[in-house]
Formats: sequence, C-alpha cells, structure tokens
Amino acid sequence: MNPLNGIARVLLIADDRESGERYRNALAGGGYEVFQAESFVGALGTPGLDPDVIVLCDLAVFSYPAQTAQVLRVSAEMTPAALVAEVHRRVALRATLHATMAQAA
Repeated sequence: MNPLNGIARVLLIADDRESGERYRNALAGGGYEVFQAESFVGALGTPGLDPDVIVLCDLAVFSYPAQTAQVLRVSAEMTPAALVAEVHRRVALRATLHATMAQAA
C-alpha cells in the first residue's frame, strides 16, 4: 500500500504495451495505483515502487527471488473487469492476513 494515500499498488508487466493498456486502465479505474512496464528490468529502480500485486500479461515473465508481492498471470480469456475483481480479492486477502498476524503478535 502506498503509505501516503493507502491505495494498493499494482505493477503491470506487459511485453506488448497496447495489450497492457486495457488492463492498466481498468485497474486504475478500480482505484489502484498502476505502474506499467514492458519487463521487470524496466521497473527496477523506480522510486517508491513496492507493489502489492504484480500482474503479468501475455508473454511477460517475472523472476525476482526477494519479491514479496503476489504474482497474477492474466489468462488470454480474462477480461479487464475480471482482472480488477481478482486483484480486489487478492488485496483484501492480503490485508486480512496482515491484520490477523498483527492481532496474534
């Protein structure tokens, strides 16, 4: 979550920029802070980028051993609305997990 505004961050990796745009627009419309890159290497060094969810579109690949964000691969038949619903679900589950862990501590 962005500590300044409490908005979940999504890193959208799409090797085809145009095909990623429709998902990016849907996620932004769903209230997420979205950063789009053509590769994970393209996202490295971006200040303040600590995504809650990483979304992979098309042939995009992701390999980073120290990452903590959930990784979601968009299937060919997934609509932008279905992607937003799945990201909502995953962000909510992560928030619930963190709240439960905080209560147990």
